[in-house]
Amino acid sequence: MRFYLAAYLGWIGSRPPAQFVSALRKEYPYLELQNEVTLNIGGANGFNNTHVFRSTKGTWTVSLKQNSFSIETSRYTEYAEMKSRALQVVEAASKIIDADFFTRVGLRYINAIDIEGDPVDGWVNASLTGPLLSQRFTGVNEYAGKMQLNAVDGGCLLQHGIRFKADQKSGEGRETWPEYVIDVDSFRTEVPLGDTSDALDSMHAQGFDVFDWALGDSAREYLSMEKVASKR
Repeated sequence: MRFYLAAYLGWIGSRPPAQFVSALRKEYPYLELQNEVTLNIGGANGFNNTHVFRSTKGTWTVSLKQNSFSIETSRYTEYAEMKSRALQVVEAASKIIDADFFTRVGLRYINAIDIEGDPVDGWVNASLTGPLLSQRFTGVNEYAGKMQLNAVDGGCLLQHGIRFKADQKSGEGRETWPEYVIDVDSFRTEVPLGDTSDALDSMHAQGFDVFDWALGDSAREYLSMEKVASKR
């Protein structure tokens, strides 16, 4: 999961803004500086500082750049926690931002269907995997698709396809198997700072609808079983 916002924050030097650091110190005690260099052929090269704040267990990360900041996690739990953390970062950034709106706000979920067997068979909407289910092709080692949905205030990008994972097997080299990735990236444009919470709710609802449509019956059945088990 990744939540990102774009706006001009002013010059970000080798030290992050003290107000921003103070607001996030408790939740994100580890700080590191990364340098990003952009090489342009025939033009001026760019240089940007990126300040990365990490949580105690390293599962949540906040990145601060000159024109944007983001929060992402490798261990997503529930939307309520993600929203709370995102709004905390927005509040910290509001003290240093040089604007009263975000030029772009985005919420991205990357999900992978990783099972024993073929992830395409019943796990993904057949509308996305038709060529693979037709059995007209053999030896497929790459398959991907992209669909851009546009609206006046933003839109949504759905990317999907096969990704091969590798596992080290002792004495037999590396063994690979496919997983199916469903990548949903919702965004809104020109969002006032005070409307960030509503924009998050809207993008989350849109992202869930697109993700739900992309699933097959086997995936829905599996997720339903997980919900039942968690209530016991």
